Amino acid sequence: MHIRSPYERVQVSLLSQQLSPAYRLKCSACHDDYANGVLGPSLLGRDADYIYNKIHEFKTGKKHNVLMKDLIKNMSDKEIRAIATDIYNFNLEVQKIRNK
Repeated sequence: MHIRSPYERVQVSLLSQQLSPAYRLKCSACHDDYANGVLGPSLLGRDADYIYNKIHEFKTGKKHNVLMKDLIKNMSDKEIRAIATDIYNFNLEVQKIRNK
């Protein structure tokens, strides 16, 4: 994530600590603590439906990724939706910080 100032870095860092334990456990290794992607693609700027649908495509086998398959195979649609919403809410807060 391109962070423009030390103050913004602190704000985003504090904000990222509010992401759910489920996100940190299942997603952050590949998508980073800031959802900006490391091994996996960036999730910044994505809405909850987009994220949910992408995860669901891996769960149903429409898309294939060994890492994603093992991470989400036992997740319910409710859990997937909660993570997608969590990421989306994080994205909204990052945008508020940047638009000040």
